Parts: sequence; C-alpha cells; structure tokens
Amino acid sequence: MTKIVKMSEKNEHGTLEQFYPETHAEAVKGLVSVTEEEKTTWNEKETTAGAEQKANTALNSAKEYVDTIGKGTVIFKGANIMGAGQKYTWSSSKLKFGITLLFSRYDSANNTPLDYYYHSVFLSKAQLAELAGKGLLVPMPSAIYGERKYLYVSETEVAGHNDNTNNASWALRQLTVM
Repeated sequence: MTKIVKMSEKNEHGTLEQFYPETHAEAVKGLVSVTEEEKTTWNEKETTAGAEQKANTALNSAKEYVDTIGKGTVIFKGANIMGAGQKYTWSSSKLKFGITLLFSRYDSANNTPLDYYYHSVFLSKAQLAELAGKGLLVPMPSAIYGERKYLYVSETEVAGHNDNTNNASWALRQLTVM
C-alpha cells in the first residue's frame, strides 16, 4: 500500500498551497471515488425548494395554531342561571389555558337576559385541575345584593347548583374553553 503524503509550497503570490506529489495522484483519486449508488442516494436528498416548502408549511401551521388558541372554543352561548342539573362539558384536549365564564344581569321575572353589566371570570387550567369537581363560589359584582353563582368545575365540565335559582338575577351568557 502506498503511503500518501501531502506537501505544500508557496505559489507566485506568496500563498501556501497544498498538493500531492505526482507519484501519488492515482492513490488520491481512488480516495474520492463515489459509486453510482452513492450518487443516486445523494441526488435523492432534500432540495432547497423542498426544504423551503416544509419550512413554510411549519410556519403557517404555527401561525394558525397561535391564531386559534386565542379565540378558544365557545361551548355555550345564551343565557342560563346554572341551576342544579345544568351543565356543560367539553373534551379535555380542547383545554390549553383555562376557561372564561361570561355572566350578565338577568330578568328572572320575564326570563330575559339583559345585555349590560357583564362580568367575566377566568379559571386557569391549573385551577381547574386543583378544584376538579369541587364547588366554586363566584361573587357577582353587585355588592349591594350579595349575589353569587355556585358552580362545580373541572377540566372538562362546569355544572350548576340549586342555590343559583335563588340568585337568578345573573345568568351565564358564554362559556369559552381556551
């Protein structure tokens, strides 16, 4: 076997260049030979256009995800005083951050939701996990009347309580899972 030696010399510009002596030229060529199979495999590697397309797809998917999570999923929209037996459920896969409960005043004498004096409550995913089926007292902002809603909450459900029929001047207007 021939020992391959690399040599160097200065060119006319004074720069040092490396070279292989002529006697070793065939041995050096043999070191860099590539089979047809290796060429085919290399040619099947990712192209710049293919890589760019994958990167753009990933970027658009990330943008869509960010746009979607901020909107949340509306589970309920209407007016419900959340008495005993009234509940809303959702898949745990929808819960990323928490839930928002939106309440407003309610005219119980006429069974009519009132479109003013809205009150929003956010419960984080961690709080829902901690409470998991326990009762939650949600005071309504009208301190004069001491009104409140009592709800059972978890990561997949909000359920009402009979006490809420006595506090019927407020209704749940929207439940959003985020």
